Amino acid sequence: DYWQGPADVSRVTFRFIPEFSARMAALLSGEIDIMKDVPPHATDAVDRSGRAKVRATVSSRINYLALVNLKPGPMQDVRVRRAMNHAVNVDELIAQVLRGRATKMCGPMAPANVDYGPVECYKHDPARAQALFKEAGVDPAKLQLTLDTPSGRYPLDKDISQAIAAQLGRVGIKVNVVVNEWGTHLDKIKNRNTGDLFFLGWGPALNGQGTIQPLFRHDQTYSSYGNNKTIDEKVARAVTVMDPKQRAEAYAELQKLIREEAPWVFLWQQHDLYGVASHVEWTPRADEKVWMYDAKIVAK
Repeated sequence: DYWQGPADVSRVTFRFIPEFSARMAALLSGEIDIMKDVPPHATDAVDRSGRAKVRATVSSRINYLALVNLKPGPMQDVRVRRAMNHAVNVDELIAQVLRGRATKMCGPMAPANVDYGPVECYKHDPARAQALFKEAGVDPAKLQLTLDTPSGRYPLDKDISQAIAAQLGRVGIKVNVVVNEWGTHLDKIKNRNTGDLFFLGWGPALNGQGTIQPLFRHDQTYSSYGNNKTIDEKVARAVTVMDPKQRAEAYAELQKLIREEAPWVFLWQQHDLYGVASHVEWTPRADEKVWMYDAKIVAK
């Protein structure tokens, strides 16, 4: 097939290939033309292949480790949740597992969110973590936690979860990582059947209401945290504020409150790495919509 110039795409087939390596093999063999989530350590291989190039965009999607407080367990105690934030080394995860392809978050929202307000980061500080565990009357060496993770849904999700488990092991916590098929993972979250921890992404996370309300109220489908009267009241008010300045203030206050409550180990804003065949002209979007009417086939 030869064209003089770029041609519109007339037909698109979407295929589901859960494993990153299988997706990449399909791209490099010419079986598929675009793949989502090229593993960060494989970007050079794609760019050198002659068959495809990596196209990157900073997504509005956020990734986090939920510290489940909607059922009895150690995560009920805010000191334990803060200790978890000091025990996990987010910078190390970004550098070593994601090869720098993520933007660290210090609170529940990323700068792509229209209602974002900066908050202070929890510093990686194992000594502070140990002091907080002690204050809470918890011996980390006796903690046995289960971490539920999907595999193939977010960039290197399973690898991230296993690396977090290893980091928590350094402060003495035993973490059992349970790898779920995506549908099972969502069912566990909806039915409140996960372990004390679960890995999840949320997006597109473009405004405060669509992020804070569904994730920090106990009666919402995907929440892992809730029953905080102050936060509930402030969320109810923030979603009604129309004045831009007051709205910004309301969400800035909420982000500070949520950061203090440490309902998650705050991780990062996701970077999306797509592998795109050399004969396809297409640019990824921050909202993850894969509009194929934007794509063109270029002459081989």
